Amino acid sequence: MRLALSNPQPALLRATAWALIGAIYAPLFLTLDALLSQPLGEHSVAAAAMVAGAVGAAFYGARHAALAASVVGVVAASFVLLALDGDRAFWIAALLAAGLGVLTGLAVDFPSRCTDNVLAKVSTGAVTGALCGGLLGLIAEGFQVALTVPMVVAFLVSVNGILYISGVRPMARLTRQIPARFCAITEGVMIAVIGVVVAGNVWIFAGILMADGQSDRLVAAVADSADLMPIAVAAGVLAGGVTGALLELFEFPWIDDL
Repeated sequence: MRLALSNPQPALLRATAWALIGAIYAPLFLTLDALLSQPLGEHSVAAAAMVAGAVGAAFYGARHAALAASVVGVVAASFVLLALDGDRAFWIAALLAAGLGVLTGLAVDFPSRCTDNVLAKVSTGAVTGALCGGLLGLIAEGFQVALTVPMVVAFLVSVNGILYISGVRPMARLTRQIPARFCAITEGVMIAVIGVVVAGNVWIFAGILMADGQSDRLVAAVADSADLMPIAVAAGVLAGGVTGALLELFEFPWIDDL
């Protein structure tokens, strides 16, 4: 595979785009890992990487659905924050976001078929994220290697990103076999999942800022990881920038045509 060195502008553009993806991915992954570490233990990295990979894939390649899901999540969390407090508010916000997400997918006519193959992109991001997170878990447990947060984030942003770019087209060919009449349901489910993640994150960080005792366990779990957030974001930005530039230099295809 030859290097595309004649014009550096596309590489800089792609590096910038991937650096932004890394900046979004890092805090999302760190928050999810903190939330899932107690119920899932050593499997929390794989689960957090799976969800973060799916959400990141939606923002990267299916922006209409991702933006709709973000609005749904913020609206649901804001409504619940105004009306309720305590442990139950978190789950009510998640259920409300899920319901609104499904309704949005069914009611809104997005501008392209299945919102730019949102099912293929989200599924690919989830699968590659789970594989990369699972591999990190095996390395940490099997070889007793202490993986730092920057190492984990950099690995996930870079390797997961490359696997995603390589695997999304075969997944898109597979999901194109789904009849068009199921597109609205597919969009609704994807928006619901991302909306739940967004609502949960909004609710958690609002609880930290307001310090009103909301779900002490959940808020404390995220608060404990707050000190690691700057270095995690820096690792995500750096790894994303380098990965984006390398993808362009080695002429990996963009996915804006899917």
